[in-house]
Amino acid sequence: MTQTKNLSSLEKLLLGIDLPETPETVSLHHRGELCPKCGQAILDYNGLLQLECSACEFTEGSEGVGCT
Repeated sequence: MTQTKNLSSLEKLLLGIDLPETPETVSLHHRGELCPKCGQAILDYNGLLQLECSACEFTEGSEGVGCT
């Protein structure tokens, strides 16, 4: 008769068994890129270290992207 060992969560992770689901990544914008909203101005950091557009006042983070 063979005995089966209950694996710990670490052992399962290392063996690739029952891997947790990973959330989808969010595409972030970078300083110097064109504004994704209006496409007329270049994104730059404001005083709160958020990327913002000087033309349409788009601010990265105001649409749920980034830290809170």
